[in-house]
Amino acid sequence: MASIVFGTLAVIALIVGVVLFLVLRRKPHTRVGAYVSATFLLLGAGMLTMGSISFGSLESAALQTFTQEERAAAVPCSAAVLRAEETSNKLNGRYIWLLRLRVTPQAGTPYEIERTARLTSSMGERLERGNVVLSCLVAPTDHTRIEISALA
Repeated sequence: MASIVFGTLAVIALIVGVVLFLVLRRKPHTRVGAYVSATFLLLGAGMLTMGSISFGSLESAALQTFTQEERAAAVPCSAAVLRAEETSNKLNGRYIWLLRLRVTPQAGTPYEIERTARLTSSMGERLERGNVVLSCLVAPTDHTRIEISALA
């Protein structure tokens, strides 16, 4: 919900800046108006940039995909979905889900992590019902980095 409000305010700031610029550029005695319109334009552009940065940080907490080299060195594991919760945020037509997983590496002790994932509605509902175990890969040096191919 916050991202919708944030994005709406950014678009409004950009529109106000453009309108002020178009109206005030024809009047030479309104030099202050040009500064005001430039301020609104910069404010709107900054807000849109901050929104994309927040989506970038959201994706950094997601179930990342590995490069070919990382995939070759990764350890097979299984990820049991303990909890799946749909958020109100959408990215590229898919909702962002918060997942609580119990990851069990092939050679190692189980541990729990929380991650976000962009899921289709049907996949999210399937995970929300519970009792789902997915095959995954975990980085050998960083157990917080996992890849689940079924969710990609």
